[in-house]
Amino acid sequence: MRFRKIAAASILTIFVAGAAVAQEWRGGKVRVDGVVKNEKGEPLAGATVRLRWGKSGHGGPDLTTDKAGRWAVGGIQPGPWDVDVEAAGYQTKKISVDLQESGRNPSVELQLEPQAQAAPAAGAEPAIEVGGKKISKETAAAIEAGNAALSSQNYAAARENYLKALAELPDNAALIQRVAAAYLGEGNNDEALKYARMASEKSPQDPQPWQMIAELEIAKGNAEAGLAALDKIPPDRIRDNALYMNAGILLFNKKKLAEAEPAFDKAIAIKPDATAYYYRGLARYQQKKTSEAKADFQKALELAPDGPDAKDIKDLLKSMP
Repeated sequence: MRFRKIAAASILTIFVAGAAVAQEWRGGKVRVDGVVKNEKGEPLAGATVRLRWGKSGHGGPDLTTDKAGRWAVGGIQPGPWDVDVEAAGYQTKKISVDLQESGRNPSVELQLEPQAQAAPAAGAEPAIEVGGKKISKETAAAIEAGNAALSSQNYAAARENYLKALAELPDNAALIQRVAAAYLGEGNNDEALKYARMASEKSPQDPQPWQMIAELEIAKGNAEAGLAALDKIPPDRIRDNALYMNAGILLFNKKKLAEAEPAFDKAIAIKPDATAYYYRGLARYQQKKTSEAKADFQKALELAPDGPDAKDIKDLLKSMP
């Protein structure tokens, strides 16, 4: 019987560090999303969106916009929320929203304006800050050059410039993750994993470093490490089941069937496709969970009656009581 491996998508994202948060805001049923744009109405990736629950005054998540300028969060409490949006080179935007538990909350759309460039005092260099820390103009230039190189997929140049800037900003999780992204683009997965782990230590609430860690660990065949990284990501932030599928198949091939089955459970929860049901059925079948396996095989055939696994599934069903 043939088994296919599903390739996980490569991930290159730019992140901003998240702050430690209190817990009172968690555990609700509210979901809210939004989009951040620049002064031209274009999506603004890598912006920091800080939500603080008005009833506690400080608790709430720190989020980062994706390449489409979007962000989303679920499982939070209803009521008044302060929303602060920051991005390098732009004025901070502060608004308040009242989130409701019933019904869908409207998307929060914000547009940032560029920061005004104050004229420096005579004979003085203008102050440049990143993450609240003053940096030299050389470091600022290196970050700008790195961003331009990363956008044009010149990963070696991006990595060189980011590493220069990192000497002055060794604790900046956003910059560390950009180094990881550059290494990943170069195909140096070991260094990408090293820096992604560094970024996750600096910003453990940010899901993006964990996503990269999960992808790289699973690609190396370390299913358990990959699944542990995925456990750090809120379920509503995982929209592709490929990583769970790959991890499940790795465990299945190692005969770790009891561990493979829950990986396929999570893959099905994200995307209930025929392949996921097929592999979960195989894991259950080999654990002698005959009735559950049969149900999975039948569901796989229902979803893809002429799929690539259809013949194998039909043969298996014929052999089952």
